[in-house]
Amino acid sequence: MSPRSTQHPVPSSAALLLLALVAIGLAALTAAQASYVLLTGEELCVGQGCAVVARLTRIPPALFNLLGTAAFAAVALLAFLARRSGRRALSTLLHIFLAGLLGAEGVLVAYQWHVAGAWCTYCLVVLGGIATLNLLLGPVRALFGLAAFTATLTIFSLLTFVPPQPDLKQGTLAVRPGTGSADFFLIFSENCPHCQRVVEAIQAEDACTVRFNPVEPMPPSFWPELERNVDFRPEINVAAARMLGLETIPIVLARTPGGLTVVTGEEGILRFVGSACQGAAAPDLLLNPLGGGSLLGPADDGCGLEVDCD
Repeated sequence: MSPRSTQHPVPSSAALLLLALVAIGLAALTAAQASYVLLTGEELCVGQGCAVVARLTRIPPALFNLLGTAAFAAVALLAFLARRSGRRALSTLLHIFLAGLLGAEGVLVAYQWHVAGAWCTYCLVVLGGIATLNLLLGPVRALFGLAAFTATLTIFSLLTFVPPQPDLKQGTLAVRPGTGSADFFLIFSENCPHCQRVVEAIQAEDACTVRFNPVEPMPPSFWPELERNVDFRPEINVAAARMLGLETIPIVLARTPGGLTVVTGEEGILRFVGSACQGAAAPDLLLNPLGGGSLLGPADDGCGLEVDCD
């Protein structure tokens, strides 16, 4: 058997044409999503999963989708060139590129599963498209893509990306200094009306030093006079809440002589702010294992960590 006969066969002209058309469709899909994000500031997606995933990425969703558009356009171009020239080198390059894309999807799937805790339907559609592109190269080459996907999914699933004891200062977007000694962290969301009312109450008080720790990136319009920490990590705040066994916001965390005080829910936090920021005695708190106190509000007095509410 000659060495050449052991090489993977070049995909047929029809398969390369279909592959190019599917890639063009994916490029159009990601370009449309990028345009929608730029126009509306939101992702076009079924359910809340896309918004949850977008909040935890380091680059803007529009740029992320534009990178996808460029990648799929490159796939389409490679497929057309390989079909026209019949050169094995081009089909091999296409194979490597598509296997890499499927490997990257393994990271994104693991991220949704282990970090975001939510599924992005749009992302899953793109995953299906990339898997289709790999299959069009033939079953043997598709196995390489599957191997890359499985390897990255497995390795990512074995890693942790938040410190075992999150430092809330790394999750602080901005600090509003106060005139008194009271100092606390506020974990909140822009899309939570309970949180908005708490922030409004804090704006009316100037005695407390408040460290704002949002669970997602915040627009420049949020308290623009405060100096912002552009490198803050919102995932730290999500992790801190979950370490306390809490799944709703707003949350106040305050260091007191007796330990850590934890207050949740709009009503409880408004009581706490009204007392602490006016120099009055703190509201009665239930003892908790942290050595301080806790005032845990009802579930309907806040919003879920990763679900918008009214």
